Amino acid sequence: MNSEFGLSDQVLFVEGKGGLPFIQVKNDKATALISIYAAQVLSFKPVNESEDFMFTSDSAYFQQGKAIKGGIPICWPWFGAAVDDTDNPDHGFVRNRYWNVSAVESLNNGDTKVQLDLVDSSETRAMWPHQFHLCLDITIGDSLTLSLVTENRGEKSFVITEALHAYFNVGDASQVQVLGLEKTEYLNKNEDFVKVCQVGAVTLQQATDNIHVNVGGNLTINDPVFNRKIRITSSGNNNVVVWNPWSEGAAAMNDLETEDYKNFVCVEIANAASNIIEILPAAAYRMVTNYRIISD
Repeated sequence: MNSEFGLSDQVLFVEGKGGLPFIQVKNDKATALISIYAAQVLSFKPVNESEDFMFTSDSAYFQQGKAIKGGIPICWPWFGAAVDDTDNPDHGFVRNRYWNVSAVESLNNGDTKVQLDLVDSSETRAMWPHQFHLCLDITIGDSLTLSLVTENRGEKSFVITEALHAYFNVGDASQVQVLGLEKTEYLNKNEDFVKVCQVGAVTLQQATDNIHVNVGGNLTINDPVFNRKIRITSSGNNNVVVWNPWSEGAAAMNDLETEDYKNFVCVEIANAASNIIEILPAAAYRMVTNYRIISD
């Protein structure tokens, strides 16, 4: 991989935890760590930041067939439980299989771009009977940009739900505010999907699993402990999911430490619940998000 895609001054392919293949990126603007298994960004840190953007649990599984708890998992082609077959994995099948490295590039502005892709196989068609090409572009610079493109390579249309399930590293989840969702409606998954109107900024004081609907593309995570604000901009999504399992939920998960819930908030760019995306034959659909530090 290093001989084909490595860039001596920026990109190195290494053996990571559990023997999984990782991509280390280091340029003049930031560092990042990407797992080729699951096409998952595990770390992103601008050069002037003392704390990583991403949270990954020390108890996360790094083994084939398991999802990695942290970073930015990709939920696709369904979000949540599989509708038709309960034996299929929650949140789809792309976060627990190897992707292909299709391109690595140093851009003129000093950013680094890594492209990973996945195509259907007999194994995926047994779970979801469609022909597809899924492409993830990851651009590392002053900010982090992810572009997920779904292409329908079959002769019939298909539908998807999806999410970029980002775990943001925070100083204290109970002090964090998520701004930009004021006055939106959300479905409270912990209360049988009852619809609620958000009042003020989103804060976390208990187990939270909310699907905000008809959202805008501009959010901010205000983290007073780390003294930073992370701006999230997006397009191609109509939902934002805010999730934290809190103490009881974390204690019930083998791939989370008991106190991990204090150290992250998931703010997920998504098309979920009733927001189903139909993709016609030979057509494609793109969902994009960008994460950056902003000043007051």
